[in-house]
Amino acid sequence: MERIRPKWLKSTKGAPFTGIGSLEADILAIIWERQEATVRDVYETLREQRQIAYTTVMTVMNNLVKKELLTQDRTSIAYVYTPAIPGNEVASTILDSVVERLFRGRSNVALSHILGLQRDLSPEQAEALRKYAQEHFAA
Repeated sequence: MERIRPKWLKSTKGAPFTGIGSLEADILAIIWERQEATVRDVYETLREQRQIAYTTVMTVMNNLVKKELLTQDRTSIAYVYTPAIPGNEVASTILDSVVERLFRGRSNVALSHILGLQRDLSPEQAEALRKYAQEHFAA
């Protein structure tokens, strides 16, 4: 049975298997950190790091609303944006997509890379590590 892909992950512009581009990721990170922000808030934060137009930020934030990654409250003069999906959920979905596409679903190889190991873990070693982590680090 095929998993239903979220609307934002179906994008083919710029980031075909992550669903979000670099600027979108930067904007999302700001909003996830603040929990709510206006276009001006995000624009001012981004301007500390690079030159960017206010209208560009506004357009990208509206696109993130269309992708259902942000919600937009229009009750105030300045629209207030909040996360529609928690950051860890988006990050997990992107990581799963990267593992599926770049590592051909071999999570043991991806895990080896993430841990900075000199060689790939076998599927059995990855499973043993997963079980160990669940036993020792689960909340």
